[in-house]
Amino acid sequence: MGRRIFELMDDMNNWGLKKKVLAESDIFTITRENEMYAHVNVNYLKMDKLPEFKNGWQPVLDVLKSGNFFATSGEVLLPTFKVNGAEAGSTIKVKDPAKAMVDFSVKWTYPLNFAELITGDGKNVYHQRINLNNTTAFGDKSFHVPVNLKGKKWIRPEVWDAAVNGAFTQTVWLD
Repeated sequence: MGRRIFELMDDMNNWGLKKKVLAESDIFTITRENEMYAHVNVNYLKMDKLPEFKNGWQPVLDVLKSGNFFATSGEVLLPTFKVNGAEAGSTIKVKDPAKAMVDFSVKWTYPLNFAELITGDGKNVYHQRINLNNTTAFGDKSFHVPVNLKGKKWIRPEVWDAAVNGAFTQTVWLD
């Protein structure tokens, strides 16, 4: 999870391409000395139940295609993100864009640094930063944040801790 992929994600969002970004890890060797877990980013899929292996991968693919998941380095979890009640991956029509509401919840290990609500208007990218450096280790909190989405085409969140571990969801598209 680095600046380059987030900038690319924002560019693709501004171009109107409804692409998804999966967390992944490049592991070039596997030896007894590797500390793989510490370097593997994870995608948490929002599913009603764990699919059975014998029934195939389709439920997993459906969630990935819908974009209703978050990605994390593991220390920061972003279990909920909704814009006027719509979850990540959705396309919504906002009745009053100047008075939209974003709800999200975060669980963390290390103290948080900040959250950002990133939006775009098809040309520019905007960052609404929420300072969270007053948090302590091992916490959880829900946020209810008013946002002005007038003229915006999309929105997505990121949350980062003091050790630069983070989490993000996929985009909510604004019709």
